[in-house]
Amino acid sequence: MSKEPTARVEEFAGKLQNTKLEGDLKKSYYYHLISEAQKIIHAQIPKIESSTDKVAAAELGLREEYFDGVNYYRAIIYLMSNGCEWARKGAHGCMMCGHLARQTMIDKTILSDDYLKQFNDEFEKIDFKKYPILNLYNNGSFINDNEIPPEARRGILRKINSNPYIKMLVLETRPEFVTEEKIVEIKRLTPNKHVELGVGLEIKNDYYRGICINKGFSLERFNAAANIITKYLHLRTYVFLKPLFLTEKEAIDQAVETIDHAFAVGSTTVSLEAATIQDFTLMSYFYERGLYSPPWLWSILEVIKRARKQEKLIIGLFKFFPSPRVVPNNCNRCNKKVMAKIIEYNRTLDPKVFNGLTCACKEQWRGRLKEKPLAFSKRLEPLAAILEELRSL
Repeated sequence: MSKEPTARVEEFAGKLQNTKLEGDLKKSYYYHLISEAQKIIHAQIPKIESSTDKVAAAELGLREEYFDGVNYYRAIIYLMSNGCEWARKGAHGCMMCGHLARQTMIDKTILSDDYLKQFNDEFEKIDFKKYPILNLYNNGSFINDNEIPPEARRGILRKINSNPYIKMLVLETRPEFVTEEKIVEIKRLTPNKHVELGVGLEIKNDYYRGICINKGFSLERFNAAANIITKYLHLRTYVFLKPLFLTEKEAIDQAVETIDHAFAVGSTTVSLEAATIQDFTLMSYFYERGLYSPPWLWSILEVIKRARKQEKLIIGLFKFFPSPRVVPNNCNRCNKKVMAKIIEYNRTLDPKVFNGLTCACKEQWRGRLKEKPLAFSKRLEPLAAILEELRSL
């Protein structure tokens, strides 16, 4: 604790250049600040009273996706779960993620039969002729046996494969749970479906992914998972725009670099996910104290303009569960107009829809990109003060 902040940052950055990221995180000064702060924040989440055999939420037709040249409406099922293992162990999860606040059963163990009943009851309500794309989320990693029991996972996949109208299935996982055995099993159980396994790389740079998001895995680990997934299924990579501690320009540059890398390792779909503010997150504490703001909508368009699109590059529309309370924006004069063009882009994947789009606020955005950034150590200094504030609650 005697080292100056700059020295701590440089030491941390140096450690993250190797592939032992997970172990090195636990040795770092900032990791312990982040994990303790998030532990206190998560302890404030009200306990929820929900049945273990009912889903947390479901959506029908609220979102579309372009697939095989056609726009389809999606069905989305959010399983009630015991939560992402990364969020519930020592690291206490990613700094922008608010899923624990609504989707997680804290005190009751959810058994295999519970998951099957949740899924089957909701599945039977859906007319997949109208909604041929199914996104199935469990607030974590679908292929982590500690989150979804293997027998439940297999039963769910068999049920999905039995429905002839489902064209595409989207699941999610962290990369450390990707093994050849599990990916082969998904392929074997869903041979008739286009299956995309989503992984949140978020940002290519190991240092930024570790200290700005607290993601807890290395680029090498993601690349290894990508290699396995793309042998048998399709890879969907999530790229995060504007994590904590990055300037608007740095966030754009990093997102472009990350998208290019995601396609280079074989992603079929890359989803650009711009930061939002959700309750019970460390990011929300920075936002409330004027130390962070979500990205401009202009920044989203700039990333799309600059990225090398090799496959399908889509824009996430800030529709998370639970719903965020603050989302990316420009100004009241152009927000609706720009959002309408973003929706049109997702329907066509043609960036030309943004041609000619402008507003007086765009000059303010350009000015923000020219601002001289603080030294990185200075940006991290509020962490300690926020932790002290949290300790006093």
